[in-house]
Amino acid sequence: MASLGGLKSATSQSRRSKNEILFYEMCLERFPDSLANEPMFDGWDGDIIIPSKKVAILWNGVWHYKQISKSQSLKQVQTRDKIKIEKITQYGFVPYIVKDLGKHNPTFVKEEFDKFLKAL
Repeated sequence: MASLGGLKSATSQSRRSKNEILFYEMCLERFPDSLANEPMFDGWDGDIIIPSKKVAILWNGVWHYKQISKSQSLKQVQTRDKIKIEKITQYGFVPYIVKDLGKHNPTFVKEEFDKFLKAL
């Protein structure tokens, strides 16, 4: 049942950073079938999913790596991330993680997009 709680928690979070939104827009321009936060992996989502490339991008902010607030457990976030990656893989998609520890930065986003394209 712990995974159901994590799933509920994951689906209730709809905050997207400006960087993530910009990256999604770049993906959408290059890959018109791109989706944002579509819960297509047994209810789990990817921040950006490109079905034609079988890739699910996880845009991980600092809270995925460091305890930020008392109300959200780092261990819980990381456990949820592990489950999400397993589900994405079970569906035949490749999880691609972008580690974004900073503030809005279009240069960073463009560099990450270029890295992503090279990894495809």
